[in-house]
Amino acid sequence: MDNAFIMTYSYRKAIAMDQEAIFELYRQVMGDYISEIWGWNEDWQTNDFAAHFNPDGITVVYEGKQLVGYAHIDNNTDHLFLRMLAIHRNHQSKGIGTHLLLWLITSATEQSKPVGLEVFKINMEAKRFYERHGFNVVGESLHSYVMKYYVSNTGQ
Repeated sequence: MDNAFIMTYSYRKAIAMDQEAIFELYRQVMGDYISEIWGWNEDWQTNDFAAHFNPDGITVVYEGKQLVGYAHIDNNTDHLFLRMLAIHRNHQSKGIGTHLLLWLITSATEQSKPVGLEVFKINMEAKRFYERHGFNVVGESLHSYVMKYYVSNTGQ
């Protein structure tokens, strides 16, 4: 009998009380990238995060009582936009990001909408992750690649 410890994750919609924990995870996962590109400005990051925080569009992932990941999705009229997909470093490569992304793709397919996202150019691992799941670069800005996933029935 294999006594290997199996991690189990629970997924749920965010609630307003999750905001602080989600921001702390955002800081842990994205802080180095943001610092390298622009420098981390605590006041600006806190205010920008609060301005865009929408629990209705956020799915959180927990291992026990610890927040280990989240996806923030804007459902726009003509497309879904993946605002953020953040998985704690200790929980990456365990299928959480794939699970969240496949859920997003399923939702997009059901709504016949393409999915857009931006990924930092310095985060090549994330770019490759999205490419493995069918996203293609369709543009770029100074610091980011713009990527899209087109569902087969959108005609795009």
